[in-house]
Order: sequence, then C-alpha cells, then structure tokens
Amino acid sequence: MSSNLPEPSTSSSDSQLLERLRRTEARLERERRARGEAERLLESKSLALYEANIALSALAADLEQRVEDRTRELSTERQLALQRAEIDALTGIANRASFARQLGAELADPNATAKGVAVLLLDLDDFKTVNDTLGHAAGDALLIEFARRLAETVRPRDLVARLGGDEFAVIARAVGSQRGLLHMAQRLLRTLCQPVTLNGRHVPCMCSIGIAEAGRERCGADDLLRDADLALYASKRAGRARVTSFEIALRADLEQRTALEAQLRRAVAEDRIVPCYQPILRLSSGRYAGAELLARWQTEDGELRTPAVFLDAVERLSLLDTMMENMLRRALREAGPLVAEGRLDYLSINVSPSQFNQGWAQSRLPALLTETGFPAQALVVEITETALLHDVGRTRAMLAALTDGGMRIALDDFGIGYSNFSLLRQLPIDLLKLDRTLICDIETDGQARALAECILELASRLSIPVVAEGVESQAQAELLAAAGCGAMQGYWLARPQRELSTWFAAEAVPPPRLRG
Repeated sequence: MSSNLPEPSTSSSDSQLLERLRRTEARLERERRARGEAERLLESKSLALYEANIALSALAADLEQRVEDRTRELSTERQLALQRAEIDALTGIANRASFARQLGAELADPNATAKGVAVLLLDLDDFKTVNDTLGHAAGDALLIEFARRLAETVRPRDLVARLGGDEFAVIARAVGSQRGLLHMAQRLLRTLCQPVTLNGRHVPCMCSIGIAEAGRERCGADDLLRDADLALYASKRAGRARVTSFEIALRADLEQRTALEAQLRRAVAEDRIVPCYQPILRLSSGRYAGAELLARWQTEDGELRTPAVFLDAVERLSLLDTMMENMLRRALREAGPLVAEGRLDYLSINVSPSQFNQGWAQSRLPALLTETGFPAQALVVEITETALLHDVGRTRAMLAALTDGGMRIALDDFGIGYSNFSLLRQLPIDLLKLDRTLICDIETDGQARALAECILELASRLSIPVVAEGVESQAQAELLAAAGCGAMQGYWLARPQRELSTWFAAEAVPPPRLRG
C-alpha cells in the first residue's frame, strides 16, 4: 500500500548552510590540531631551552671557576717570580737586587744615621784556587756552606745577601757603637773562617771583611757600597782574613789603585812586563846550572817592580795569560842560545793553578817552544801543589800533555799547604822545590830543620832532585848541603837580574863557595 505523504525537500539555502558548517568545523579542527602541534612544539622548545639554560649556567660556572683558579695561579706565579727575583738561586739568601732595594729603603729613612745602618762586605780569600783545584761543584758547595754560616751568625734584624761570585754582604741594622759593630764583624770572622769538608778534604775557608757605616752626611747605597769595598780591599792588602773599617784615607787608595790598573794595562800592551832570572846552584858541580824565570814590571822610568806590586791586579784585569805569553816568548829567545852553547842546562817557569787547570800551559807552551826553537827538555814547568789536587786522574793526563812533549815538572812551594806526599808517587814529578818558609827558620827552629831534613831524605829515597828556595845566608846553605840538598837558589847566592849573561856567559859571575 503506497503512502500518500510527500518526500521532504532541501532547499538550496539549507545546503549552503550545511556546507559552511562543515567547512567551519574542518577549519576549527585544523586550527585545534595546529594549536595542539604548536603547544607540543612550544613545550619541546621550552624543555630544550631549559636544558640549554642549565648547560650554559654550568658552563658559565665552570668558566668562572677556571678564571678564578687561573687568576690565583697567576698571582702565585707572580709571587714566586718576585721571590725568585729577590733570592740567590744557589744559596737561597737575598740577591744583589734585593740587597740594593732594601739598602736604598734603609738609607732613604731620614733617621737612618740615628738608627745606625752599616754595610759589611765579605769576600772569600783564594776562592779561585778552590774552583781551579777542586772543581766548580766544590766551589758551589763552599759558597752554600759559607752562606749558611753567615745567615745563622748574624742577628735576626740583619739582612744577608750574595752579591755575586764569592762576594757577600750584610745590612746591619741598629748597630749601636762602632766598637759593637767591630765586635760583630770579628765574631762573623771567627765563625766563617773554619775549615770546610769538600770532596773528603778539609779545605781552609777564609774571608776578608770591609765595613762602612751610614755617616752624618746623607749618602746613597752606591756610596756606602763603594766605601765598604775600599775597606774590604784594605783587608785583603793587609794580609786577608781580617776586618777593616772604612776611613776617608782609603779613597786616596782607590785613586792609586785605579791609576795602577791603567798603568798596568799600558805596560802589558807595550810588553813592559819583562823577564828576570835567578840562577840555581848545583852543588855537585859547584856551578850555576839552571835559572828561574821571574816577572818584573819595568816602569816608564826604568824601575823594576816585583810581582807583589802588580800580580793581583794583572789577574783581576784578566791580563795574566797575555802577560805570561809575551814574557815567556821573550825569555825563551834570550835563553835559547845559552842552552845551545851548553852554558845553561834549563830554564824554570811558574804556571799558576788557574792557567794549569784551564789548559793554558798544555796548549800554549808547546806552541811557544815551536815558535822560538827552545828545546823542550830544557824547560822545567813549576806547578804548586794546590793546582794538582782537583782530580789525580785528570791531573796525570794534563801533566802527561807536558811531559810527553819533553818538558819536566817541578812541584813548587813543597813543605807548606797540604804537603801531599802521595802525589810524588802518583804523578810524574821530576823536581821538588823546597819552600822558602821552611828554609828561613832552619838555623834557629829545630822543627823546621827536622822537617826540611825529612823531606830531603824522602826525596833522596824516591830519586827526586830538590832545589831549596830562598837561601839567604851561608849557614842556611851549609845546613841544607849537609842534609843532602842537591841545588839551591836565593839572595845569598844571587839576586834576580835582567840579563842571563850575568851568570851564564863565558866571563860570568861565579857562584859563592860553601865552606868544607
């Protein structure tokens, strides 16, 4: 049965409305999804930013800590650098820069004179010999021990410094009276001048001291140091191992020393350090057999001055090698013809410890012999015992460089110092020279005579000839001859002369004869 009702119908406007609703719902859904996606993205980005912020904060904190640590390190390094700049690396006491700064500060105080400020300069005596004979390591050990003793002996308020090399200084504060200052310096001297054990040997440790006080007139650090240095030089010139206080008269000495050094520079440059000769008497033949070469400074007015006047200055000015080479070349040319004629058996020359240990003798003597034509077997090289104590093996090799070339070796100044008899067995020693300090007392001192006789007997048993130096009386000569001495030299026999022909020409001055 069919219905008679009509079907519903949709108008055109309703369809459009429904379409718009669908599009709106779709747009809203897209916007909702986009908003959700944006929210998720924002949440993700926020988390990333949060994590990045935490990482950056940690990095910043770490960087800040690193900067702080490095700043602290730099501050420490600066402090250490400042300390190193003020401390002597070898001894650990103040250095020259620190000393100068602190002395300047003390003297800048208007009350410096009233407070009592003084400078003590200390210099090790014969330190160069220690370096030359025992080596630089032993020299450093001596400096370290000297600094330790010095630092432990001064008062807590005083400053101790090493100015360089073997020179030390003390800033003495609140010194009180001059007598008290001298007492302090003498106490330092007694403590410092005690032997030191180096390489298993007891080595003398001696020093000289110069003192300068800040006076009523204002003076700078350089002035005070200059005055202390003048006083130190006066101590050394007076015999060393002593204390001297500055006096105005010492400034005149400085002028004289400066003038002396200028004159010596000219003298060496103009070859006016000339050879003189002292003959050596051989008792078996009763004639002069050899001669010792001695340096003399021929001044512009013709005066001949002994090494006591100029040798220290020559060494201080580093002119010794030049002086020796010029003088020796001249002497070898003068002595050569007499050796060739058979009138002179040998020429004896002195080589200092520094020249020996630094190789001057080994390198220059053979060259000079070749240059002058002087026979090597007629040259005797005199070396002091202290020059041979560095290292026996090394010393033997250095002596071999001379003996292999035909030269002979004399051990000079024997009987004083170490008197190391084992050297006579270990080293190629051809001749002993008995020191003049033993000879001068043999007439009156039984011990000196006994010691000289013992050395002569020992040398005889070892078949080593002996030359006695410094014979100044016939009684000394006769005692030595009776004890078996084979040769001698000294003022009683002959004083040094400029001309070798005085004793070795055909009509030469004959040697004095011994009684009996």
